[in-house]
Amino acid sequence: MEAGTYKRGRQILPPEGGMAQSLCLFKKCSIPYTRTKAKKLHSILILPNKIPKPPQQDRFGHIATLHSNFIQTIFSLTFVVTTNEQPMAIRFFFTGICCCMMFVMPLCSLAQNQITDTTFNDGPYILYEDGKVVARWIKEGVIKGLTLTPGRALHLDGGVSAAFDPAYLQVGKVFSPSPTNAFKGVKKFVAISDIHGQYEVMRKLLQAHHVIDEQDNWSYGAGHLVVVGDVFDRGDEVLDVLWLIHKLEQQAEKVNGRVHYLLGNHEIMVLKGDLRYLHKKYRYTSAVFQKPYQELFNAQSYLGQWLRSKPISVSINHTVFVHAGFSEQFLQLGIAMEELNKIFREQIIDQSEEFIDANHLLHLLYGELGPVWFRGYFEEGFRQPEAQAILKKLGKRNVVVGHTSFEGIVSLYRNRIIGIDSSIKFGKKGEVLLFENKRFYRGLLNGEKVELD
Repeated sequence: MEAGTYKRGRQILPPEGGMAQSLCLFKKCSIPYTRTKAKKLHSILILPNKIPKPPQQDRFGHIATLHSNFIQTIFSLTFVVTTNEQPMAIRFFFTGICCCMMFVMPLCSLAQNQITDTTFNDGPYILYEDGKVVARWIKEGVIKGLTLTPGRALHLDGGVSAAFDPAYLQVGKVFSPSPTNAFKGVKKFVAISDIHGQYEVMRKLLQAHHVIDEQDNWSYGAGHLVVVGDVFDRGDEVLDVLWLIHKLEQQAEKVNGRVHYLLGNHEIMVLKGDLRYLHKKYRYTSAVFQKPYQELFNAQSYLGQWLRSKPISVSINHTVFVHAGFSEQFLQLGIAMEELNKIFREQIIDQSEEFIDANHLLHLLYGELGPVWFRGYFEEGFRQPEAQAILKKLGKRNVVVGHTSFEGIVSLYRNRIIGIDSSIKFGKKGEVLLFENKRFYRGLLNGEKVELD
């Protein structure tokens, strides 16, 4: 593994896509980050987003949002120190810190309810608890809740969610994976990627290209919409994006359309509890609910079950979609698309890092050469023969991916590889990929279409 690369995003800073630097904890040095060096540091390298200071009266609640990550780091440091023959004084120092923090944690937990930001709204989260279905949300910093029963509609406080529609809540439904992930005879489709909680940009793009109307309802007929992963992290409107996709799925099916939501690396990271890119808003949510954020999407939650039914890859006509890409090493495994989706669903999402790393197949699938982390299409040295070889093995004409950010949609080798991560994550602009009349177009925010070469 070359210096500066990374596996599963375990870099220090800068954020994804940049050059990573490892921290040398016991020497004054800065060394290129490699997977080998990361082995010893492991969870120390997973750093949370910068957390803003809340008002003075909420300062202890702010501390509470950080204590779990801090404790994890302290214990990891202690493990590294005590297993690498450090001087006895250093061992006692870190062990003492851990003991002190064990007394601090309960005090921090008691302070979690002191967050009183009146602009803070979030939800709803639908949870299955003790045989009951419970909806919880936050209005002006205060938890609200309702036990759902048959025939009882869920009405939220105004301003909590711009996208949630109780008419499309399917309490009691068993979310099952789609029986097929290959679709033919589709005359038009739209693809969007790496939304990262930027709900308003997504809405404007879908409205501009007539996928949804002004009331955010499906207006694309029998067309297909593909969300190529990474709804989670960075932005503060993640839940609105999820509830919009959830609604559009049902509306599209009624008119023979289809919505495909593919899992990206950030979906899997959050489900597995890797929260380093989580927006500050959701750290407040976690503190108010007194739950690790990932538990709001666990297998005992409505959205958690829905997400676990989603695939890694689908194909439409002659085009295959996947969040990051298919490497040559992955294709040599000869794994069919249905099997790939099943492996991620059953053996990766809810499994520990140790379990994954101990299995050669899973290690590759959820590593830098796997379909949710691979960046090789856009690296120097990737040429048209490699693209043709990949498409030949896939039996397709085009691969559409996100994950690697650009100013707009990019095309390689006459649309053989199309990268659609158009930096929506910054909340300023973005593009969608359009396919109609057997041609590909860039769909701009103002509604214009530009044909891809």
